[in-house]
Amino acid sequence: MNVGLLKLDLIARGIRAEKNLPEPLANPFGLVYLVLPNEVAVSVHLVLDGRKTPYTLKSGGKQYLLEVEGGEAIPVRMTLPLKCYEKKTSSGVLVSDILTVHSGLIAVHPKGACRFGLSGLSCRYCGQTKELEKHPRFSKEDLIEAIEIVLREKPCNFVHLSSGHVETEDGGIDWLTPWVAEIRRHINILISLDLAPPKSNHWVDQSYAIGVDAVYYDMGEFNPKEAVSPDEFKKERERYLQTVEYAARIFPKGAVFSHLVVGIEPLETTRKSIDLLIDRGVVPLLVYFPPYPESKLAQNWTLTPEAATSLYAHLFERLVETKNKPHWVEQADVLVTPLEGRFFSEKSAGYHIALKKFYQTAFGRAIRMGMIGMRRRLRVKP
Repeated sequence: MNVGLLKLDLIARGIRAEKNLPEPLANPFGLVYLVLPNEVAVSVHLVLDGRKTPYTLKSGGKQYLLEVEGGEAIPVRMTLPLKCYEKKTSSGVLVSDILTVHSGLIAVHPKGACRFGLSGLSCRYCGQTKELEKHPRFSKEDLIEAIEIVLREKPCNFVHLSSGHVETEDGGIDWLTPWVAEIRRHINILISLDLAPPKSNHWVDQSYAIGVDAVYYDMGEFNPKEAVSPDEFKKERERYLQTVEYAARIFPKGAVFSHLVVGIEPLETTRKSIDLLIDRGVVPLLVYFPPYPESKLAQNWTLTPEAATSLYAHLFERLVETKNKPHWVEQADVLVTPLEGRFFSEKSAGYHIALKKFYQTAFGRAIRMGMIGMRRRLRVKP
């Protein structure tokens, strides 16, 4: 079985679990963390209702088995939910109400639901996006304390902050700047932001200058053609492409991303978007987040994991061809990463895999942090 395709199918279908497995099996967001063969990580929704899935997680003595209906039993590793999710900050806020941990990335949504959830997509970043509005608000001090609690249990490389849905000219960076400053003041960790494309490149400059290491600029909502007229959509798209191209010149190579949702437009359209972004120095992230059944997007969602594999192969091959750097992606359990596109391609990924493993070592991390800090000091002027 192709492990890349298995990961996509698990994201699409979820898993059931035997009754004799440890409790709690899923984290507070309904996700079970598995490591598949070839060290491929995936967060999978635990199916508790009547939905059908061919996958069942079982205990196999000293290991866990992923049993495929009518097929083989695949040995996997399972990581139980972090104990730190159950802890509280000094002000009494649960850590799980503040952040979610994905592989080497700590995802934080200070303003509530992200654009995936608002568009009707089952977001893996925050697990159950629709429930985020029920979470209590938290302060910057709560966030710092929660991150420190997490890092005592699990090493992470990135803190990722989402601006949520914004319509301001700055794209959300102005509101997030104090949060970035607070993290920089207390914790030595890389910071990435999910922002809307700003109206002026000045805001891109500010994002880098205040200490942001990587940025995600997406094309507004993930069903934009329903939200604006064709002319307005064309105008917004052109501005967006100019913004990400400029950002790719400001940030380190490989540190500017854009999500492309697979399945809500024809495959050829997504393929063209991949090329448009890579030609501008941007790393596209293909996300396979099936819509919630009650959302409008679900009516037209027909793309199977098998049909999507050609896009992942194309993305990986274009990144290798253009010598871009896919190792910046830390949320490996959330999506099939650009580097994991190698499972659908004949091109070698040996160099990129070795580099990623090096940066995961203590020495490699220190070298990386030093180089990133030096680059910023040389480039940023008052």
